[in-house]
Amino acid sequence: MWAELALDAWATLARDAIRSKRRSVRVLDAPKGKPAAAWPLAHVLWAAAEVRALGDDPPIATLDEALKPLRSGDGYLAVPRDKRYFDDNAWLGLAFLRLGVVLSDAGWRDRARQLARFVTSGEDPDGGVRWVEDGTSRNTCSTASAAWLVLEAGGRAGRTVAGRWLDWLDATLRRPDGLYADRIDGGVVHQEVWTYNQGAALAATRLLGRPTTTLRAAILGQWTAEDLWREPPAFAAIAYRALLGDPDPGDAVERWDPYLERLRDEAREPNGWFTGGGVGRYDERPTIDQAAVVQLFALRAAVTTGVRRSPV
Repeated sequence: MWAELALDAWATLARDAIRSKRRSVRVLDAPKGKPAAAWPLAHVLWAAAEVRALGDDPPIATLDEALKPLRSGDGYLAVPRDKRYFDDNAWLGLAFLRLGVVLSDAGWRDRARQLARFVTSGEDPDGGVRWVEDGTSRNTCSTASAAWLVLEAGGRAGRTVAGRWLDWLDATLRRPDGLYADRIDGGVVHQEVWTYNQGAALAATRLLGRPTTTLRAAILGQWTAEDLWREPPAFAAIAYRALLGDPDPGDAVERWDPYLERLRDEAREPNGWFTGGGVGRYDERPTIDQAAVVQLFALRAAVTTGVRRSPV
């Protein structure tokens, strides 16, 4: 069931949001929308990797072409003529790693390592990884995702810098409830919590070999099925991926199944887009969340089949 749901959601995304004309390829941020930015493209590539893992044949080379207008030096711009965001590049690097696994292609890992070097350049002298070049905000989404990427990409240097970043996160953005606040900017900590921040921190902490029991319990305790319903799927998919990376993910499966079942039963519109029932949305451009729904269903399918998988 879960695999069929993932493939159905992907088919809708491919039908309405991927456009090829001669050598020009665009991934749209919505049906009849604008070219997608780097952040949703990371989710689309991650979704394509999971679809491939299910045995389908998504046009991964074509999707990669859509990234070319965003290439800038050793990283990617958010959109053409914009800045490079360190979290965007970390998510892309993690998607590249997953593609390398499912395609058995070391070239994707090499590209992920290049992005790991780029996000490392975003380290702030006062600690953490900046959200964007020339910015002052240091975010959990940029620091934890960068740590996750450099650890997955390999190398002793990655362990050193990731450990330093997680130490900073614990000292600066860890809340009394065990979760991580969103960011610090101008000396002010913004206390909002989002699933994807916790997921990235969980994955990085586990890869470093540090205890994860407290954070994992805090995540599962914070987000009920109703809370998850209000969360953008683009955030929830990252947290779910990290939770399932544990050797025994049964508690996460049990906790999140009601949310996935509600996605199946209430969110799918007749046109195949998962935007109904008041489900949370990242913005009014649904491609990013549709790609995340593909991942959520595909990741759940892997649990059902008992397939051991890379957390990226």
